[in-house]
Amino acid sequence: MYSIFLGITPFIFITLFGFVFGKLKIFDLGHAKVLNLFLFYVAVPALIIKFVAQSEIGQVDIKQIVSYFLMQGSLGFLTFLLTSKFFKRPIPESIIWSLMVALSNHVTLLLPITKIYFGTEVITQVTSIILMDGVILLSVIAFFLELTTKKNIRLTAFIKNIVLNPMIFSILIGLLLFVFKINIDDTPIDYVLSVLAACVSPIGLFAIGITLSFYTHKVINKLTTSISILKLVVSPIILLIIGFIIFDAGQPEKIPGAFFVSVAPCGHTAVVLCSAYNVSPENIIKALFISTFASFATIFFAIQYLTT
Repeated sequence: MYSIFLGITPFIFITLFGFVFGKLKIFDLGHAKVLNLFLFYVAVPALIIKFVAQSEIGQVDIKQIVSYFLMQGSLGFLTFLLTSKFFKRPIPESIIWSLMVALSNHVTLLLPITKIYFGTEVITQVTSIILMDGVILLSVIAFFLELTTKKNIRLTAFIKNIVLNPMIFSILIGLLLFVFKINIDDTPIDYVLSVLAACVSPIGLFAIGITLSFYTHKVINKLTTSISILKLVVSPIILLIIGFIIFDAGQPEKIPGAFFVSVAPCGHTAVVLCSAYNVSPENIIKALFISTFASFATIFFAIQYLTT
C-alpha cells in the first residue's frame, strides 16, 4: 500500500507545483494555454504515432473495448440530460459536460501510472481505449457541437477539420506505419517520438495545476459535485454492470484496463472545446479540479484491488 502511494506521489506533486506557481502568479492562464497547445499539436500526436505504429492489434480485448464504449455512451447521454434538463445549461455546454464524463484524463495522468503498476496486457487495453476515444468520441462530440453552434455545416469542411485534427491525423500516420510494416524501433524517429511522448504527463499535469489555481472560488457546487460523482463513482459501476450483462465480466479483474480508465478524472479536452465553441469554462474547470484531486483516491483503490 505504501509503495502504491509513493508511486502516485510524483503525479500529485507535479499538479500541485503547477497549482502553487499559478497561485503565486509566476505562471498564468496564458502560460497554461501555450503548454496545452504544445501538448495538443506536438507531444500528444507523437505519443499516439508511437502507440499505433508499435501496437499489437491482436492483443486488444474486445470485451473491454465494447464494455467501455457502451458505458461512455450511456453515461454521456445521462450527463447531457442531467445538465440540460435539471441544471438548465445551454445545449453546447451540456454536450461538453457529456464529454467531461465520457472522456478520462488517460493520456497525461492514467497511462504513465499504468506503465508503473501493470503489465503489457493492461497497458495495451488502456492504449486502445485512448485511440478509440480519439477517433470515435471526439469526432462525435465535435459533430454535435458543430450542429448546435453553427447554422450551416459544410460536410466536406467538417470532414477535413476532423481528419486534420492533430490526434486523428497522428492516428492515421501511425496506421500507415503499421500497415506498411515500417519499423521505426531504435531509429532517430523513434528517439524523437519517445522524447516528445515523455513530455506529455509532466507538462500536462503542470498545465492543469496552473489552470485550476485560477478557479478556486466556490469550487464545490451541485453541478460540479454531481459531475465528479458520475465520473469517479457511477462510471466504474455502470462499466461493471455492462460487462456482466454482455460478457459475464462483472468483476474489475476481468476487465482491468477498462476498469482502471473508468476511475480516472474528467478529460482535460473539454476545456479546449470551451474556447473553440464560446462556452464558459468556469464550472467545467471546477469539476476538473474536484475530479482530478479526488481521483488519486479512486486510482489508489483500483491499483490496490487489481494488484493484490
